[in-house]
Amino acid sequence: MEAAETLIEVLRYRARADAARRHLIFPGEAGEPAVTFGELYERAGGVARELGRRGITNGHPVAIMLPTGPEFFYTFMGVLLAGGVPVPIYPPFRPDRIAEYAERQSAILANAGAKLLVTFRQAETVARLLKPRVVSLNGVVNAAELCREKMSEVKEEWSPVQVRAAHRDDLALLQYTSGSTGDPKGVMLTHANV
Repeated sequence: MEAAETLIEVLRYRARADAARRHLIFPGEAGEPAVTFGELYERAGGVARELGRRGITNGHPVAIMLPTGPEFFYTFMGVLLAGGVPVPIYPPFRPDRIAEYAERQSAILANAGAKLLVTFRQAETVARLLKPRVVSLNGVVNAAELCREKMSEVKEEWSPVQVRAAHRDDLALLQYTSGSTGDPKGVMLTHANV
């Protein structure tokens, strides 16, 4: 194997070389099979196609407000394949602190310049409360909608290789601190960092 310098190159290599090998296992998920390298690449490719339809292109930050599970990883890698930058944020977990949550998360989304927020059905109402607070945010989309197709099931001509190839020094992830001692701070991680 040639040296991989980006997460995308690693995923493509593993999808070709180890397509059937289990990569992600979610203990406690009833009926949720493990995700193979091939499945991750196929689902991420479908997500990338859907993101492209929604105007996500090179360098656009995409906020991901999902619990840990297959859809989080399909979306995360799909954002990278579309040329975007994943910005994971915590889903709401305390109904009695929604106002505080909305204030903190809208500050993160505004700071990141997020173009789209991907979430899950149970958090859509809260996510929609964030949209008017963030000028850059063009929309909120349910992850199930993004993750419904595999790349191989897509009838249209589209492939993640059509986007600008990522380089080792390109931004691969914008991760925010918890903000427990002040405002959350964004940490920019390149492909080489990750």
